Amino acid sequence: MRGSMAFSSELATASRRARPKQESRAQCRFRRSARGFGLLVPMVGLFGASTAWAADVDLTELKASSPVPYYSAPSWSVVGSVTPNFTDNALFSRDNRKSDVYYEPDVSARLDGNLSNDLSYRLYARAQYEAFAREKDGNAAVARVGARLTENWDGWRFSAIYENRYDFDGVYRDLAFTSHDVMGSVARDFRVNNVTLSPLLLLTYRFSDLAEARRWRFDALLGIEVKLDSTWSIVSTPLFEAFWFTDGLNRGRQDQIYSADIGLKYNFASNVSLTTTVLYEARASNVEARRYRDLRIGPRLDFAF
Repeated sequence: MRGSMAFSSELATASRRARPKQESRAQCRFRRSARGFGLLVPMVGLFGASTAWAADVDLTELKASSPVPYYSAPSWSVVGSVTPNFTDNALFSRDNRKSDVYYEPDVSARLDGNLSNDLSYRLYARAQYEAFAREKDGNAAVARVGARLTENWDGWRFSAIYENRYDFDGVYRDLAFTSHDVMGSVARDFRVNNVTLSPLLLLTYRFSDLAEARRWRFDALLGIEVKLDSTWSIVSTPLFEAFWFTDGLNRGRQDQIYSADIGLKYNFASNVSLTTTVLYEARASNVEARRYRDLRIGPRLDFAF
């Protein structure tokens, strides 16, 4: 969720000044997005080719959008991850790069069900935060509730998502701004021998009580998982994100995030895995001060119950 927290952080800082504030670390991509790959896939608690914490990884809900088996009754699950990471740019700064270690727990409670054999739904509540060892200005948190409707058609998954999101400055210290995200996505899995490719396209518009947070966002990513045996996999998620800000001091701002990673995943069980990832991320922007690059290294423990 790092990139996502970057935007939120910038906006939280802004919101302090201009809300009278405008940007802090948390809204500059979750995601993480803590970006690693191999995030837990479906609501049934299985793993699949997974993901990346990019500039706003609400993508977690989408990458975990595998088809839901038909159930006569809805089912509950708890899905989450715990990540200690090293970053060489804790504050997403262009010129003032500071290395640090941060801790990132991310937990969701989900209710999944079916309206028909091909139409499934999910209701969820999710909380995540980043806490830094030294650079406390980088601390940020997000709480959200949402709903997703997914139509499975000939192997493709078409989703409509609504999410009510609360971005905090610090670890649930001060509410920076509230948003309503409306999203549409299309995804599919392709399997060739021991390789799974999972492309995803996502389009989002964010409504917010903070003008600077309102924007369009487009995500394109490719989840890659190469199984080495029954427990070990090599995973990666190259990612591109584009942002078009529409209001406030950010009106006219355009950002692009490019991200690539490589990781090694070990499955302890069907619902518990450990992934160690090296990730490089860069943001381009027509606002020069918003450009940055970031290297992150660390393990992530994923679980689903």
